[in-house]
Amino acid sequence: MGKPRAVDGVDLKWVDGSAPPQIPFGTSFGVPWAQGEVDKTTPIALETAGSSIPLQTWPLAYWPDGSLKWTGHALSGEGALGDTLRLTTDTPKEPSSPVSVSQSDGLIAVSTGSFTANFNTSGSPLIKSLTLDGVVKAESGSLVVYLQDAPDEPEILGNKPSVNGLTGTISSVTVEQEGPVRAVIKVEGKYAGAQHDDFLPFIVRFYVSAGASTVRIVHFFIYDGDQTKDFIKALGLSFNVPLTDELQDRHVRFVSSEGGVWGEAVRTVSGLRRDATAAVLDPQFQGQATPALSAWPSTVSAGIDDLPVWSDFTLDQLSPAHYAIKKRSAGGRDASFIDHAGFGDKAAGLGYIGGATGGGALFGLRDFWQGAPRGLDIRNAGQDSATVTVWAYSPRAPAMDMRHYDTVAHGLDLTYEDVGNPDPDPTGIGRSYEAVLQVVAATPSREDIAEFGTVLSNPPQVVASPEFYVSHRLFGGRWALPDPSSSAAAADIEDRKSWLLDFYVQEVKQRQFYGFWNYGDVMHTYDQTRHTWRYDVGGYAWDNGELATDLWLWMSFLRTGRADVFRIAYAMTRHLSEVDFHHIGTFAGLGSRHNVSHWGDGAKEARVATSTIKRPFYYLTADELIGDIMDFSLQADQSIVTWEPLRKILDPPKAPGRVRIGPDWTTLAGNWFVKWERTNDSKWLDRIKTGMHDIGAMQYGLFTGYTAAVGWDPETAHLTDEGLTGTATYHLSMVFGGGEFLMEAVEVITDEPEFDAAWVDFCRYYNASSAELNMGHSKQAKYGITFNSGGFANWYAKLEAYAGQRLNNDALKTSAWTNLKSATTGVWDPVAQVGGTDVLNPINEIPNVATNDAGQYSLTEYAVLAIAPDFAPASLVEVEKKETWDTSTLASTKAESKLVIKKEGKIKPWKKWFCVS
Repeated sequence: MGKPRAVDGVDLKWVDGSAPPQIPFGTSFGVPWAQGEVDKTTPIALETAGSSIPLQTWPLAYWPDGSLKWTGHALSGEGALGDTLRLTTDTPKEPSSPVSVSQSDGLIAVSTGSFTANFNTSGSPLIKSLTLDGVVKAESGSLVVYLQDAPDEPEILGNKPSVNGLTGTISSVTVEQEGPVRAVIKVEGKYAGAQHDDFLPFIVRFYVSAGASTVRIVHFFIYDGDQTKDFIKALGLSFNVPLTDELQDRHVRFVSSEGGVWGEAVRTVSGLRRDATAAVLDPQFQGQATPALSAWPSTVSAGIDDLPVWSDFTLDQLSPAHYAIKKRSAGGRDASFIDHAGFGDKAAGLGYIGGATGGGALFGLRDFWQGAPRGLDIRNAGQDSATVTVWAYSPRAPAMDMRHYDTVAHGLDLTYEDVGNPDPDPTGIGRSYEAVLQVVAATPSREDIAEFGTVLSNPPQVVASPEFYVSHRLFGGRWALPDPSSSAAAADIEDRKSWLLDFYVQEVKQRQFYGFWNYGDVMHTYDQTRHTWRYDVGGYAWDNGELATDLWLWMSFLRTGRADVFRIAYAMTRHLSEVDFHHIGTFAGLGSRHNVSHWGDGAKEARVATSTIKRPFYYLTADELIGDIMDFSLQADQSIVTWEPLRKILDPPKAPGRVRIGPDWTTLAGNWFVKWERTNDSKWLDRIKTGMHDIGAMQYGLFTGYTAAVGWDPETAHLTDEGLTGTATYHLSMVFGGGEFLMEAVEVITDEPEFDAAWVDFCRYYNASSAELNMGHSKQAKYGITFNSGGFANWYAKLEAYAGQRLNNDALKTSAWTNLKSATTGVWDPVAQVGGTDVLNPINEIPNVATNDAGQYSLTEYAVLAIAPDFAPASLVEVEKKETWDTSTLASTKAESKLVIKKEGKIKPWKKWFCVS
């Protein structure tokens, strides 16, 4: 099937199925193109509901010939939006209120006509003002962090840690886009103040869209403090809102995730002993101007100044399951809060303060309850200017404690944990939050505010159809649309994959996999005895994307178009790229292996931070922050020399460093591949080809070395054979997205035939027998030595099928299906219900489920279904399941390996089964 032609256009839709009620802060998306179809000069337009709407376009990735591989697009909220859209190679429509950017000394002004956002270029605050029709509606937008030198321990008597405030300070500002549909301003800096060294480097982007009076804010910070004394108590964005309306015409709003609105006035006149009458009460309730006091009943107007002024309001979502609203009078700190003003399960994270006729500001946070503890504060609403703080981490929650969960290591043998050399250290990890500010000329209706809350909770996303994505053979291309009618085996697989996805989507909710640092991740392995995930067992707790869990979810979305899968994949990539990834410091460019604490494991691995698996997120959403983070991954070239994965097992390498061809070199090469396609800079291609050429010249190809370990020179990107081939297993080589990457890479880089041959040989021989001929091939016959690859034939069946495709070998395709049929891992009984006294609350569970197998086996089944559908067996007969899920990232115990002697003595045999060996 040929790839779609640009002249035929691209049909698009909204991921949730229908057009959003409004797009107050715009949206962006990406579209792939066949090679040679589109270049930088090609006009691209968008149509919806029978008319053209404004669109802004920019390159995301290039083909080797310089044509565009992916384009990014920005869509504003201007014009009517239909449920379907169509991209064409026509001249795009210009916005009626285009974005313009102007710069002067110390200031960048972004205007959409009546709305102007003024950003400072140095110092603090970041936002000088937001104006509407020349009137300031919000000003002094500052980043704030509260810091204390010890954890919160309320049960301990004595002195408590003091809390100090630091403010975000600008170090540089870049205008990345300047219209006409949107402008993007990038700000970098650090937090400063309180006699503390400047720390927490941050990147903030401000997005302003045509026709809107909204600023979208994406804030990303990196933790570079001392985990023993830098405890973050609160983190947020603070700004001021001038107020001119009378107190009874000033309004506060908060929105629930279900679309409900909590709304009250700063001076409330309902519920009084004397009736203010409907003429006053109805407009106040609706946020409209009340009549002049002279028109009020005198029994109320005469005593209006005696009524309380509600000056301070707070909404706190301190857990994902509960929020509370409280308010306080103008007595301020001398008065108490009324703490039962409102409550619910999940808040949308949207608030408002302003006047009925003077307007004000809407403000909110994405993923509000999912990222708890969050908060929204309004202070001094009874004064001339209210202060609003949007808390990404609420100061009413315990201070962040970045320390490890224990002070001693618990060992690989029982807890599967690798702590020590290095010790747990959060330096370099990061987290983002996304906020919005919209200024308005008058208090919006409750319905409009509720709509805004709905959009904030489920931001609009434009996507194409699965049929379109599969026609472009994206990200390796060995996946296809679900077709349960093609065979009984396909029907069985599609049914199991569907309910497995259902389970994981629901499991996030059921197990409350939420929280500031946790949201987006899932757990690694289930504890069937306790009916819970192994949240407290070393390397079996948080998954950290161990075997390309996120790639499984993205591939599942691409082939099905499921919105719920898109949302969980989106959250997972956000988490993995931020929390499980060290962006600066000694581990820069490396990620952390699965552990009870996300950054606690001593195995600092390039594979966790790989850029290739972030590509679906980046190219489908055109998200700039993920682009930044993919650039951070390039530091792994150097960091992996210091934190070489086999340093605890083997003697030091002869080369400057050592990497395993898979998953280490495939990760580094994948990082370069992404940088090359994003920039079209050939220096990154040259690094890939250097390694390809070296591997292609090695006698054993991708089977070279102890568990594929070879010498590594980060300066030249050369790889060298350091011996020990066949003395350990190779089962980790291609299970972290490396296989999918190489399938794609050899189709783009076609002038390294020796590497291509070595790659196909690896795929052919991994599941082959060691000595005896199997379908006419064996490792002995090919390489002159016998060795065991390491098992997990079901995971490597996809590469076996791929080799069959490349070699036109039907026997290999049949063998791939045989390995799927005989799988003993990744095939579970259906979801079961557990209740009674065995659990705290009734639950649904999959007995003995393990995310390693869920992700990796699903990717294999997708690939074999796509490559060899005609070779599917009549049925996949259920096999006896063995209790092997504990060792899904351990080498096979059948490995024919020799003990390698270190200078200090022998390796402990179990060390060779560890997933970093």
